[in-house]
Parts: sequence; structure tokens; C-alpha cells
Amino acid sequence: MIRGLYTSTSGMIAQQKRMDVITNNLANATTTGFKQDELITSSFEDMMVSRTVNDAAEDGTAEIGVINTGIHADEVSTSFKSGILEETGKTTDFAVEGEGFFVVNTPAGERYTRAGEWTVSSAGNLVTQEGYEVQGSQGAIRVGDTSFTVGRDGTVNTATGTDKIRLVTFNDLKGLRKEGNSLYTATGTATATEGGGQIRQKYLESSNVDLSKQVVDMIEVSRSYEINQRMIRMQDEKLGKSVNDVGKI
Repeated sequence: MIRGLYTSTSGMIAQQKRMDVITNNLANATTTGFKQDELITSSFEDMMVSRTVNDAAEDGTAEIGVINTGIHADEVSTSFKSGILEETGKTTDFAVEGEGFFVVNTPAGERYTRAGEWTVSSAGNLVTQEGYEVQGSQGAIRVGDTSFTVGRDGTVNTATGTDKIRLVTFNDLKGLRKEGNSLYTATGTATATEGGGQIRQKYLESSNVDLSKQVVDMIEVSRSYEINQRMIRMQDEKLGKSVNDVGKI
């Protein structure tokens, strides 16, 4: 029964972590360029339960069967499915049509994003909502003001010259790790390659969160959590009877 408590507890912990992921997805359902996450779980290894036989006729083990020791939360996986492109009419709004990530310069180094809701800084550079400079072929993209245009290939045309917005793709998207809700850093086998899809000015990419699925998953998680909770209560009652009632005999 003690193992049963551990099994139910591991189930509750996994469902709690899954609920945290779902809640974050729902909270960012309207966040530009947000990609929904999913918790990947797996069961712990099954163990063979054996009965040891020690008598004059036989000395060995007799197999009874297998028992599972619970569930384990492995990692959070991000879905990079594209969101819907929505026209805004704003010059400093951008979206990637197809594959690719914008490159921004942060205090921690280059980071990657699909969120193109930008502004023009006091220095005349194109920056993200957090103030990070958007990177072009010549470094920070200087536009001066909002009277500039950007072609589908990323070419930036201003009154003082031209530049090109950098887009990069990755050979292994599983190697991207989130920093906040819109930035990514490359780890492991994720190698950046210059190039990508087309850039759409005056458009933004919406979140790819599937609201109906998230709500269904939330209900499922709540019920699974309650079932594990009841299982712990039942096992606790059995342990109590074993100690208090059987122990008196």
C-alpha cells in the first residue's frame, strides 16, 4: 500500500505540472507570436514482482507479475505550428509567413522570436516591446521614424538607405528553449541558418493556442487529480485499519 501512495502522489504531481502548462497557454492565448506548450510524461519502469520460494522441494523465484511505480514529468514540448496572420495596418508590425525567426539583440546575446510587434526607439532603431534591437544584415536596423517600407524578402527601405531584416531557421526546433513568452535561445543541436519565409509588414502572427483543446485538457487534468486524491484517501484509510484494528488482534 505504501507503493500505492507513491504512485498516486506521482500522478498528482504530474497533473499539477500539466495544469501549470495549460494555465500558461490560456494566459497567453492573445499574446503575439506565442507558441503553446505541452507537458510530456512517461511511466516509470515496470518492476517484476517475484515470490521467493524456500522449501525442501524448490529453491528459486516464482514470477507474480509487473507493477508500475507511477508517472514522471519528462519535459515541456513547444508546438511551433504557425498562428494566423492578422492585418493591423501599423508600419512597425511584422509577421513571418512560413518558417523562420526574427533575430534580436539582448543583454544576454542574440535571441529569436516570432513576435513582430515593434516600435521605433528614440535613437531611430527598430526595437521590440522590451527595448531589444531587431537585427538586420548590418546589425541594428535604423529606420529613423515610421515612414519606411519592408518588402516580402525583408528589405528595409528608408530615406537614408536600405537594410535587410534577418531571418533564421533551425535544423532542430526541439533545441529551442523559451525565455519568457516570446523569446527563444538555441541549445544543444539547434543550429541557426540564415533565411526563412517571407516577411509581412503591417501584420502580426497570433498565438497558436488551441483554446477548445486547452479547456478540455484542463477538465481532464482536474478529474485525474481528483481520482489520485481519492486513491490516496482510500489507501490511507486501509493503512489506518491495518494499524489500529488488525494490530489489536
